Amino acid sequence: METKQKVKIDKIVFFGALIALLAISLPIIIFPEASGSILNSVNNFIITKLGSFFILFGLFCLIFCIWISFSRYGKIRLGDDGEKPEFSSFSWAAMLFCAGVGAGVVYWGVIEWVYYYQAPPLGVEAGTWQAAEMAAAYGLFHWGPMAWAIYSVTSCAVGYIIFVKKGNVLKLSEACRGLIGDKVDGIIGKIIDISFIFGIVGGVATSLGLGSPLVTAGLSRVFGLKETPALQISILFLVTLIFGFSAYSGLKKGIKVLSDFNVIMAICIVLFVFLAGNTIFIIEMGTTAIGVVATKFFRMSTWLDPAGKSGFPQSWTVFYWAWWAAYAPFLGMFIARISKGRTIKQMVMGALVYGSAGCVLFFSVLGNYGLDLQLSGKMDVVATLTKLGGPQTIISILETLPLGKIIIFLVVVLSVTFMATSYDSASYILAANSQTHLGEDGEPKRWLRLVWAFSLALIPVGFILLGSPLKTLQTASLVFGIPVCIIVIMTGFSFVKMVKTDIKDKKLNQRVVLEEFKDVLETIER
Repeated sequence: METKQKVKIDKIVFFGALIALLAISLPIIIFPEASGSILNSVNNFIITKLGSFFILFGLFCLIFCIWISFSRYGKIRLGDDGEKPEFSSFSWAAMLFCAGVGAGVVYWGVIEWVYYYQAPPLGVEAGTWQAAEMAAAYGLFHWGPMAWAIYSVTSCAVGYIIFVKKGNVLKLSEACRGLIGDKVDGIIGKIIDISFIFGIVGGVATSLGLGSPLVTAGLSRVFGLKETPALQISILFLVTLIFGFSAYSGLKKGIKVLSDFNVIMAICIVLFVFLAGNTIFIIEMGTTAIGVVATKFFRMSTWLDPAGKSGFPQSWTVFYWAWWAAYAPFLGMFIARISKGRTIKQMVMGALVYGSAGCVLFFSVLGNYGLDLQLSGKMDVVATLTKLGGPQTIISILETLPLGKIIIFLVVVLSVTFMATSYDSASYILAANSQTHLGEDGEPKRWLRLVWAFSLALIPVGFILLGSPLKTLQTASLVFGIPVCIIVIMTGFSFVKMVKTDIKDKKLNQRVVLEEFKDVLETIER
């Protein structure tokens, strides 16, 4: 008779992560100016002196994902032969999209083009039609396939361990086992499992840092409420209740349902803006922007402007790649967890296609609606941004729509649910990472999900109460971008090595895969 393996908390990882998080957060909260100055100096050094590292890292991730998808490794199914996907394509795409973008896609989808229009890349003159095309295109590039490739590398190793090797472990260190072996069971593994928490906290802090001011600005415009710290904390409390309940309910009854609702609402809002705005302009500029990205993709991917020294690639592209990298281990683990029954190719290419498509819709419709207001003279969006800042500018753009107040309220609700979906996915993965292994249902303990849910919420509350800028916490997470990049690369090579080892040891029994690797088997037999 088999005995059930008792689910235990990995105390070193759990308490180590909490202590490390407090060690980083408390000095920032108590000494915001000094901490901000130090972190900004380190961050500026990273993006200006090590920009080529992040540029090459992004290219590596994209090439790896394309290669792994269309090679024989791509046919490996995350589960048993013939096993069906655990989630429908819609729900699967909704969960990975909501976890990956947060409220940032609402914020930047509307106004990112303004920054590029004022200071365009690649030597284009500001305020010209060429600048308008670049402004519409660069958001698609930054939020497109490269970002989702950075997210997806880790998912290959994690998914293989959980669903093919039946590891029942959802820990980042396990994804490196193929490369460093049993060292993952020691201090090196603990360091890996603790390290990626900073990316998660910075990621959800960004979602809050962008979403919360937007929500308060929207509520202020619709209901006449004053934008105060108390209102921001009330919003955070509401978000915490939503994502706490969602995380507690688990994947199928919580995160899936909330993500489905979120995406349906987002589609409705985007469709309304598309029909209510200058539809022809939105289509034509969106098509043009896709063409610009397609024709200039390789130059965009490698451009560091060493001669012109405009600083654009460092301020935007390098920053984004470092940001996606800091967030990548969490997203890779989450994508892997929801991909049971799919092949490696379906998982990786699905993330690249669905994730990029969702961002293209937001940027092409919402962004080009605002760009049309600027070019047609209906609203000076550039001047409004300079005068009022991002959140108020977004609300002012939305207010020009028919039923503007209703749309603003719906965008407020959408921002709240986007923040909640980011938090619930993060707390779920942190809980799983804090256990020695998952339960029989394949999920982390409920109480542990709640602990992480409220831990993630308390830190931003502290920042708001003490008036410390959340941007400092975001910068702190970026400082850890380089070591996280190295871990992501390690998981990619680890996956390939694990598969080859299992084929050699005859531990991989999927018929389709064995047919693809028959040359390896013949070599072994000889």
